[in-house]
Amino acid sequence: MKEVVKYHAFERIPSQMARIFGTIPKGREDDYNMILFPMESNLVKMNRIHGINNGRRAMEAILACLFIVDGYLNKKEYDLSNFISAENEAYINGLLMSFDPFTNEEIKSALESDYDLSSPKDLADYFCVPVRCLLRIAKSIDLWTKEFGVNGYFDFLEGQLGATIERNDKMDFTIHTRDSF
Repeated sequence: MKEVVKYHAFERIPSQMARIFGTIPKGREDDYNMILFPMESNLVKMNRIHGINNGRRAMEAILACLFIVDGYLNKKEYDLSNFISAENEAYINGLLMSFDPFTNEEIKSALESDYDLSSPKDLADYFCVPVRCLLRIAKSIDLWTKEFGVNGYFDFLEGQLGATIERNDKMDFTIHTRDSF
C-alpha cells in the first residue's frame, strides 16, 4: 500500500535529503556539470514543449523526484497524487529520464555493470550525485523565482544554456561511475 505524503513532509524532503547526501559545495558546481546539464536540459525541453514556464512547478517536480528516490532507497512507494499535476508531470518525467535507472532503461543497462540496483548501499551510492544535483537546481529555482518571478528560472536557463540545447523531445541523460565522484 502506498504511503500518503503529507504537505509538511513534501516541503521538508530537500533538507532531509541534504542531511543524508550532502549538497554541492559552493564553487564546485562545475564538477557536477555532466549530471546537472542533462537535468536542466530536459527541464528546458519540457518547458518548450509544454509552455509551462513556471519555476514553482519545476520545484514541485524536484520534490517529487526526491521522494521517488527516497522510496527506492527505503523500499517504500509513496502516494504523490496530491502533488503531481498536469503542470509539473512533464518536468518530473524529464528529470527522471536524466538520471533514474528505473525510469530510463538506457541508464539501467549502462549501470548494471557498475552498480547492483537491488542493493540498498549501491542505490545510495548511485543516487548520491543526482540528489545533490536536484538540490542544487532547487536552490537555483528558488533564487531566480525570487529575483524575477515565476518564469525567472526558465528565463535564466534559456539565456545561459538555451542555445546549446537542441529543439527536440529527446530526453538527455548521463551516468556516473563509482570512480567519477
